[in-house]
Amino acid sequence: MKIKQLKDVQIHTIHKAFKNAFADYTVPFDLTENQLAYMIERRGFNAALSFGAFEKNELIGFTLNGIGEWKGALTAYDTGTGVVQAFRKKGIATLIFDRSLPVLRAHSIKQYLLEVIKTNTHAFRLYKNAGFDVVRELDFYVESKDKIKIHHEGLSKEYSIDVLFEPDWALLKTFWDTEPSWQNSIDSMNRKRDHFKILGIYYHNDVIGYGIVETTTGDIPQIAISREHRRKKLCSVLMERLINESESEKIRIINIDVQNKALTQFISSINMHPGDGQFEMILKV
Repeated sequence: MKIKQLKDVQIHTIHKAFKNAFADYTVPFDLTENQLAYMIERRGFNAALSFGAFEKNELIGFTLNGIGEWKGALTAYDTGTGVVQAFRKKGIATLIFDRSLPVLRAHSIKQYLLEVIKTNTHAFRLYKNAGFDVVRELDFYVESKDKIKIHHEGLSKEYSIDVLFEPDWALLKTFWDTEPSWQNSIDSMNRKRDHFKILGIYYHNDVIGYGIVETTTGDIPQIAISREHRRKKLCSVLMERLINESESEKIRIINIDVQNKALTQFISSINMHPGDGQFEMILKV
């Protein structure tokens, strides 16, 4: 068995291994080749700093890393680690991780970020034993459009909603209660900007809230209202507009910080319920 970087490996080969590895995953994860390519590209996939285990030229295990800035430091983000079913319980994921660290350090990577589903206790123990610390807990919500219940009386005349073509991120960040996860970050959306629609709520001529939807998937990575304008059902109206912009029959709100009580309580109020949730974990390398 050989461990090597994935810089010369075709997405078809990665997809074949990925599909096998995640066929029995806790959360259904059946992606087409194009969907997988899109997902990892959005998350900053860097093939030269991603790694695979090969047995007789067959990819049997992998770690697909995104590279970017995170809290001021160059960071590797695990967009997906898996081992095909026939080769599990042989320590392959740990071996890939151990072999990758020196290469990441040589490329000035300062920290390694990942998420692990809470119910995956085996993986959680492996990461803890490797030195990862839990940063925060994240919830995810997936629901059919027809089951989401939003109640409001519309916008009063001083408010309006329109597309934000050139968002002022410095302003929009002041509306946050907690920082978005890696896959919901500004950098992540900017990598696939054409796939997102950003709607702003205006109070007269001033932006006081916004929401973002990935129109093809129904993913809503960010939604926030200025504190001075909360409790006016503005988030309800905005969420309804975002849902209507989506072509998907399901709406996904993934990796929301559980400490963002204003948002999690709102999501619950519209009849969306959290899954098992994840731990966000980090390792200084």
